[in-house]
Amino acid sequence: MSFEQAIRSNESDINEMMSRPNVHAVRRRIRVKKQDSAYVYFILESQEGITAYSTIEYKPGDTERMIELFIPPKFCQAVEDLLRQLKIELGDRIHEV
Repeated sequence: MSFEQAIRSNESDINEMMSRPNVHAVRRRIRVKKQDSAYVYFILESQEGITAYSTIEYKPGDTERMIELFIPPKFCQAVEDLLRQLKIELGDRIHEV
């Protein structure tokens, strides 16, 4: 399987999963400074499954990134705790939208 085929297959699996009526996720959005976005992505990835995320489209030159979180209900408190810790670390460079 080529890389492109693997990507398309993964996208298809994600789209199919999200279209199921019994799959629920709490959506939250955060806004971070561009220079902090890689760190926030790293932290989210390191938590292994407590949330999925997507970067909202942005324009070249934008100084911030909007990140949408898709949180399984059973991990809402864990994500809340994580966002609280990130707020302590990043201060006014991270905001919930």
